Amino acid sequence: MEEVRALNALKGQDISDILEPTFKIYGALLAKPENKAAILTIPSTTYPYGPHPRQILDVYRAPDDCSSTPILMFFYGGGLGITTIIPDYRRMNSPFGGEEVSLALKWVEMFDTSTKRTVFIMGKSAGGVHVSTFLIEPSFFRQREEYVTEKGSILLKGAIEFAAPFHFNNTATERYDMLMTYYGSEQGYGAHCPYGLMETIAKSGKSRKDAGVPKVMVLLGEFDPDNDIVKPVKEFVDLWKMIWRDIDFDVLKGHNHISPPWALMAGEPAGEKSGEDLAK
Repeated sequence: MEEVRALNALKGQDISDILEPTFKIYGALLAKPENKAAILTIPSTTYPYGPHPRQILDVYRAPDDCSSTPILMFFYGGGLGITTIIPDYRRMNSPFGGEEVSLALKWVEMFDTSTKRTVFIMGKSAGGVHVSTFLIEPSFFRQREEYVTEKGSILLKGAIEFAAPFHFNNTATERYDMLMTYYGSEQGYGAHCPYGLMETIAKSGKSRKDAGVPKVMVLLGEFDPDNDIVKPVKEFVDLWKMIWRDIDFDVLKGHNHISPPWALMAGEPAGEKSGEDLAK
């Protein structure tokens, strides 16, 4: 973690500046024989959850996986002591990110039909946008409601939004073309980004229960970039609190935008602790 802190002092928080150096820091740690061996003791199985070649997911079963083991679906990442499912997804236009979450959860319904499994979904960065879209976009309401109220075959108990760009009001100009491609127009990414979707809910006066939304935790890295991530996250949390109040928010000390998933099983106690705390 000290190397990440030093990198922040040297390079700042811009993702393009810290991406490769962070990979190098944790690539070396993860390649250590003892860490690599520990990682490889956790086997995965790959399954399709849709017809597109990118619609595949990896399942990492907890060693003691049973009907009461909670399931974490992570866009992207891994789990600790939890049966973990990591989907890949198509690079399509909005709201297909939410559609991928929807389809992956429908696959989880078939994963274990012997009982009602408890599921948590987690999205990191762009994955957080996709998870948020599923959580608050009206077209997914019926599916969410079934999961949250235990009417469906799984119980969606909560969601973790990790350093997601909830809006793009402060984003760099070089990302404009990408946003236009994904959302279709400037009005589109204003209205259909997670913050815009929350503004629509605020106008409707719906409660969290009425909107079919589970409990949510929002996480941020201490060294996340201010304009792209920190401001949108804090403004989203403030809006949520104004509408529904009940949201958990925490900042992971010593982490930049890239480091949290890389720090797991890298042999650093501080990096492991953040994962262990989240699992609890």
